[in-house]
Amino acid sequence: MADQADKLRKMVDEKKKTKCRAIALTSGKGGVGKTNIVANMAYLLSTIGKKVVVFDADLGLANVDILMGLRTKYSLLDVIKNGKKMNDIVVKVNDNFKIIPAGSGIEEIANITEPVFTKIKDELSEVIKDADILLIDTGAGISRKVTYFLKSTEEIIVVATPEPTSIADAYAMIKIMSINYNKENIKIFINMAKNEAEAKTIADNLNKICKKFLNKEFKSIGYALNDKNLPNAVKQQKLIAQSNPNSNFSISMKKTINNLFKENIKVYENPIAKFFASIFGG
Repeated sequence: MADQADKLRKMVDEKKKTKCRAIALTSGKGGVGKTNIVANMAYLLSTIGKKVVVFDADLGLANVDILMGLRTKYSLLDVIKNGKKMNDIVVKVNDNFKIIPAGSGIEEIANITEPVFTKIKDELSEVIKDADILLIDTGAGISRKVTYFLKSTEEIIVVATPEPTSIADAYAMIKIMSINYNKENIKIFINMAKNEAEAKTIADNLNKICKKFLNKEFKSIGYALNDKNLPNAVKQQKLIAQSNPNSNFSISMKKTINNLFKENIKVYENPIAKFFASIFGG
């Protein structure tokens, strides 16, 4: 009877466990600040008790670990070629935050094939079985190594900046994901905006294009202002959300988390800093 009771309890516990929420962040072009968004978002989520795994899927050009000043002994290449399990290469940032480094400048990773991708997916499922959130930092553009991950993810966030080329490429990414892969759960994030009004205008204009040519609109889940503190944090290989939690970028990340995950992280805004940011963009 005791064995049966234990089995029933385990079955109930399994049913109660919430499935890990997988979100891929991508962009039509490089240089839009995607990795900073992923890493800082993950850190902030970890501080409120969420178990987060960041998968650096920018294959061949990976840099999440470099951004954070982490030393990595192994990378995804060791899983693909050297018999390592993905759990062997995981880097622990804190009790709730783990990173899967991909390795950079490695041709075998950059030129991914379907069988290799299947192996990565199978290994990844083991790493995230106890996680609440998986954040996937994909490469930029619409290459095969990017679409492999996007077509397998339920939620996609497309990051764009005020640059016209970034907006055009963001639309191209949305179009391909929507038409070719029938993706509906696509969201928009505007980075490096001069002020809130500019961010809103860009998101609205991007949605107007989507409405006109795709007959669809997509939710804007946040924006980040151009923050002069961010380059310094990058140079120091520190997350700005940790070293400067009240910076414009950190505040933007907290607001986005509250919006995207229905959380209630307290946001302390400096009204003077916000005023000058709205005028000068930083």
